[in-house]
Amino acid sequence: MKRSAVYVGNNRVLLWTKNNYKMFVDSRDVSIAPHLILEGVYEEHTDAALRRLVSPGMNVVEIGANVGLFTLLMCHRAGPSGSVYAFECDPVLAQIARDNLELNGFSRIGTIDEHAVSKEIGMLEFRATTRHRGGGTLVAGLQQIPELTESERETIPVQATTLDAFLATYDRKIDFLKIDAEGAETDIMAGGRRIFGDPNYRVTVMMEFAPAFMREAGMDPAKQLEELRQAGFTFSRIDDRRRKLVSTDAAHLLAQPFSDIVMGRP
Repeated sequence: MKRSAVYVGNNRVLLWTKNNYKMFVDSRDVSIAPHLILEGVYEEHTDAALRRLVSPGMNVVEIGANVGLFTLLMCHRAGPSGSVYAFECDPVLAQIARDNLELNGFSRIGTIDEHAVSKEIGMLEFRATTRHRGGGTLVAGLQQIPELTESERETIPVQATTLDAFLATYDRKIDFLKIDAEGAETDIMAGGRRIFGDPNYRVTVMMEFAPAFMREAGMDPAKQLEELRQAGFTFSRIDDRRRKLVSTDAAHLLAQPFSDIVMGRP
């Protein structure tokens, strides 16, 4: 079925998603926007997993909201009795995500915060990109999209916070944490010891795990998985083809170039 989409000016296209959300996307983007404009959907495996993992009344935190596609779904799933607090440090994407919440009546459930999330509070450099809106990163030299060159990037200063600092003022317990931070996951976890260092903090975490990217950034993926295991987490991964969660272990994850993983404490 052909989706309905219209260019509304200011580099924005307004469209209907397959989930019947109204959305703005950046018309200059060649990574995410074309899928939504033509098909109304992007990463259907992630969509299917979130439908299983997020339920009414949950308090959700999202790091890396982009234009808010999954933010909308999680607001819908969490409902009026829950909440979704989403971080997006690219100011253009953050405003699009904020407008998408308003457009769908989710402004009382969802919040868009323009802080970056890292291991320390302070100013950082965010490497934004216009043609590949899914490729902005805090990690220097990260080449996660082959067609994305350094010359395309624009470096902008962003204010960073940490999960621990956020939790000090957040009056709710996080039930579900989604991280899509293009290589910055290790630093995010380092700044979130109240969650990742406390075996008694019951939370489900969905995040990308890319061993090759981590090694490029000077990180040790095997050490990270072992630290998470020692902190009480068990691992599943999202099967892209079957669009379901399957159990996995560190050896399998380390052998893959990329996995979407879901971690929880029993």
